[in-house]
Amino acid sequence: HMKPEDIAVWERFMLKNPKVYDTVDYDVAVGDGAPQSEDLPENIRADGKILTQKKIDVVAYVGEIVHVIEVGPVADMRKLGQILTYLTLYISEHPEATMIIPTIVCGRVERELSKMFENYGIVIEVA
Repeated sequence: HMKPEDIAVWERFMLKNPKVYDTVDYDVAVGDGAPQSEDLPENIRADGKILTQKKIDVVAYVGEIVHVIEVGPVADMRKLGQILTYLTLYISEHPEATMIIPTIVCGRVERELSKMFENYGIVIEVA
């Protein structure tokens, strides 16, 4: 779920790049979520699962290419861990997606981390 400071970064990026993606999905749920009691009705269990799943800020599409995107003011070690987790979960849930690009849209990159993002093949978009 994007916070106001994340939304500001995303909006700056989209203003600079209005046609970069064909379509986008926000708050894309991935992972199993927390276990739900079997005593609850199915609709309540389904809601509980969705509420406790991890959420990818943005999943964007350009043709067959999928961009798994984490957004925030600073691309830091926390963002590195998040994008790697979201990428792994997305790949496991979408084996049909053959071209997936992990991306961080940010205001700036924390010192000493540019090479780390590059090593993992993570695209950094500074807005």
